Amino acid sequence: MGNIGVVIKGIGAYLPGEPISNKELQDHHGQAFNLEKHEATTGIRTRHWAPKGQATSHIAAGAARQALERAGVKAEDLDRIILGTSSGDHTNIAAACRVQHLLGATCPASDITAACAGFIYAIEQGVGLVRSGAKHVLVIGADTKSRFIRANDPVFGPIFSDGGGAVLLAPAERAGEGILDVLLWADGSGFETLYVPAGGSMLPASEETVANNMHGTTATMPGKELAIAAAGKMAELGNEALARNSFTAKDVDVFIPHQANYYIMKRIAEGMGIPEEKMEVVIDRVGNCIAGTIPIALEQAHAEGRMKPGALVLMVAAGAGYTGGAVLYKVPKNG
Repeated sequence: MGNIGVVIKGIGAYLPGEPISNKELQDHHGQAFNLEKHEATTGIRTRHWAPKGQATSHIAAGAARQALERAGVKAEDLDRIILGTSSGDHTNIAAACRVQHLLGATCPASDITAACAGFIYAIEQGVGLVRSGAKHVLVIGADTKSRFIRANDPVFGPIFSDGGGAVLLAPAERAGEGILDVLLWADGSGFETLYVPAGGSMLPASEETVANNMHGTTATMPGKELAIAAAGKMAELGNEALARNSFTAKDVDVFIPHQANYYIMKRIAEGMGIPEEKMEVVIDRVGNCIAGTIPIALEQAHAEGRMKPGALVLMVAAGAGYTGGAVLYKVPKNG
């Protein structure tokens, strides 16, 4: 991917509001679902939902501030802000523009929409910018997916959540470290398999779309079938990224899959031959934050000391669109 190495100089995460337990979700938020079956399958015990007046840009800015502080970089020194999200503040404005304003930055800012793979798509663009001469590129993955749940949805109601994470990308000091590879994938034939039917240019909001409950996420394929397909694709992308860089699953020290539910995550790890103890898990406490799950898990790995110098980190995602991707990262010797 070029001669200039790219490293993560700072990592941050942000979760809005207080944790909401499954019992609270049933008792106070009107969500009806089988609690025991939900916990056994998804692994989710708590999640965060943004309070009224807080949007994706606020979540993204919260994660960005932590990443900048840890990197020791000021917002005014940023060359670019890229936000991976599928729940922007408004349909006609990049939420990244509000993030720029909230941070006090002056650089160009843009959104990338690639559902659960949004952060990885944003990483790919950020890496290209650094290799083209940029010194500080802020890449964020964030979503406010609680705003896109259909009324009384027993499937996505207890799964979707709000949160985000951010990384500051910068040129590497030494060769052979940092982001070794980014692999992207898309298959547009599945664009209506998992989507929000109304609210866009295809079907603008109307009394009819609201009455028919069309402004929340809808799946047109059985959940188990979707899960198996997603797990297979993430394993495939992860293995390809490893193979084309002369690694195997045994070389992976930290494995970060997109966290839609624990069943899928476990299936991916088993399929690739990666021990479960090497898999970073945050879904139990944050739910499925869509583009936010991978950077939130990355921040946890960093905070808990698993991003050791020389460690090989593999991130994989697949989701609606269909879109997917993988990132291979070697932690620099200086952290």
